[in-house]
Amino acid sequence: MIDICTVVFQPELGALKVQAESVTQYASTLGIKNIYVIVNDTDHVASEIDCAWWGVLADRVTIVSKRAFGVHWAKDGWLTQQVLKILTASMSYNTYTMVLDAKTFLVKNFDLDHITHQGRPAVGTFPIQPVFGRSAKIAGDLWDRLVLRQLGPAGVPFFFHNATIRQMIANIENSTQQSFPLWFQQQGMLTEFILYSAWVEHCNLLDDLYSAGNIHVCNINHSDTDRIDPLLNHMISQDLHTVSIHRNAWVSMTVDQCQRYRQFLISRGLSTAVNL
Repeated sequence: MIDICTVVFQPELGALKVQAESVTQYASTLGIKNIYVIVNDTDHVASEIDCAWWGVLADRVTIVSKRAFGVHWAKDGWLTQQVLKILTASMSYNTYTMVLDAKTFLVKNFDLDHITHQGRPAVGTFPIQPVFGRSAKIAGDLWDRLVLRQLGPAGVPFFFHNATIRQMIANIENSTQQSFPLWFQQQGMLTEFILYSAWVEHCNLLDDLYSAGNIHVCNINHSDTDRIDPLLNHMISQDLHTVSIHRNAWVSMTVDQCQRYRQFLISRGLSTAVNL
């Protein structure tokens, strides 16, 4: 039913190793067919990734360089990683692709009973935040609609329905007369999750493909540096499925805060977190 896609570049390889351990520990019964690790960097970085990091799931791991997509890539890695997530889902013929960032760690059992309802990812929707207003307008203008919400958890882990992704790409290429990767990279402030969420609503597929949310996450972003302690307390005290800390938030954390996070991950059985 579900494939996994992670886009990574060289500074995130340490985090990727922790993620691999977390997927093996908490999602080995999820029915994963493929784990796509997409290298958003120079080709040699792919040789630094060891499929053995995924333990019993190692034979399901495919490492792909972005060059393999045959696309002219912009220099902005934040932009290109979004396109890579969409393209990876479009080449998957499993039902859904679960998108993770390299820094996303599973800390609770991830199985179909926990994350789906009647076969649909249980993610719900969230209001579009003002900072993403430009993205919502671009997506809305495409299909002449007002985009006010996006699929949960408004970040990772995010679930693309692969057939619907392919339909979206075909629609955009037909209406813009451009290749999808080129068109997306020209938009600048468009995000992959808002674009896809707008397409799902445009097609009236929300209730067919998704259900009300029960996936609980805590993602500390680069804009959260003034509230690291309460967010860490939330991570440690709540029953969450996944956690993550953006690298720009990580570098602003104190030694004690970093150690608290490591110890939390280790307490969840992720021994490789000691090297973060």
